[in-house]
Amino acid sequence: MRKLILLLMLSCGILSIQAQGSLKKQVEEGIQTSIRQTQNHEWHEAFATCRALDAAIGKENPELHYLVSKERFRMYSRINKSDDARSQMQLMESYARKSNMSDVIEDMLIAKGAYSAKTGNVSLAQKCYKEVFYRRAKGKDDAGIDKCFQSMVAEAKGKDNALMASMLEKMYTQWKDSIASDKAAAELKAVKAQYAEAQEDIDGKATKIAVQWGFIIVLIVIVVALALALAFFVMLKFKNMVKIKHLKDSLEIANNNNDRKSLFINNISEQINPSLEAIARGDKQQATALQDFMQHIKEYMVLENSREQLYEQQELNMERLCKDVVAEAKDSIKSDLPIKIDAHGITFPSNEEVLKQLLVILISELAKSGETERISLEFKKRNPHTGNFLVTGIGFKIPADKRENLFQAFAEVKDLTIDDGMKLPTCALMAYKLNGNLRLDEEFAQGTRFVVELHC
Repeated sequence: MRKLILLLMLSCGILSIQAQGSLKKQVEEGIQTSIRQTQNHEWHEAFATCRALDAAIGKENPELHYLVSKERFRMYSRINKSDDARSQMQLMESYARKSNMSDVIEDMLIAKGAYSAKTGNVSLAQKCYKEVFYRRAKGKDDAGIDKCFQSMVAEAKGKDNALMASMLEKMYTQWKDSIASDKAAAELKAVKAQYAEAQEDIDGKATKIAVQWGFIIVLIVIVVALALALAFFVMLKFKNMVKIKHLKDSLEIANNNNDRKSLFINNISEQINPSLEAIARGDKQQATALQDFMQHIKEYMVLENSREQLYEQQELNMERLCKDVVAEAKDSIKSDLPIKIDAHGITFPSNEEVLKQLLVILISELAKSGETERISLEFKKRNPHTGNFLVTGIGFKIPADKRENLFQAFAEVKDLTIDDGMKLPTCALMAYKLNGNLRLDEEFAQGTRFVVELHC
């Protein structure tokens, strides 16, 4: 009789597992049906499909209800019903937590993080991603946690989730710093233990007090000397790293300039002959253009030869400086093109004369295109030692094939009566001598944006 009861219980369990698998398959197929219906703009039918799936699932199986809620969340997001989407996200979290299934909970947390980031709640998004990491890293040793960090960063980058990747990389750095700190604390604890043991030994051996104290003093002096030597070495290494980076940048500029100058010398006849021929025919415009070209080359060479002699800096009011730049630029371009200023009275050290000259040239370069609709001049202070000028022209976009050599002198043969191509390379050297750099914002898509990054 007992064997018969056990056999019946086993049969019921098998049937229950089979029914559960069949129900999950039914739900997955129903969700695919809903997706196809939304693709055909059959929204009422899609929501009806979801209601039918919930009815088929019943009161149990929260992991299956989660899948249906996730589909509803997708549909509400598609039709921009934010309140309903938020409610479905809450239901998704409730079902996921009730299921107590790790893969379901992690899927919910990643979806919730992405939704929070999209709606501007960055702190909540970071909290979700942190929970995913803590769940995966739970119970792992240091090697396992390290591997977990790297795999999750790779996963976030593979899905173009910049917020998640950035947060995990920051956590990873902090974790490695804490490991190093723990190791240092353990070593310090060991040193303290050795010191305590030595102290006890001194107390137990009264006849050797003088010798032991002398040993301790010598040990302390050595530790302090080593600490000071280590601090000096770290400071020296950091200083050398900064200097080496600066020298590498300078060497790269010098190499690029030498290559361009060699190319210019090799092609000088192609560059100048058209102007000389036009001058021979009595074309005064070509003569003026050639004179300007030679003057621009001279100015460029003076800057290039003195690039390591940085300009003197003084504290400047950036709002006042921007107003002066705009006034000077409008006089130069003689146009009613609107120029917006955004600086808000920020102060930052730089060289006023050179900085004005640089910004006026950039504004003039944007203004000379008929495609430019408006220009803005902004200053953003990134930290106490770094500030960025953003010179933006809406409407005018520099062609992609011109961007690579935009700040390189002598990169191609130019029509000197139109543009000799020396202004932006000269501006790049000016920015370098201002202890900064000049570049294009490649991510700006509404026109052209120059970024002048300054360091003090």
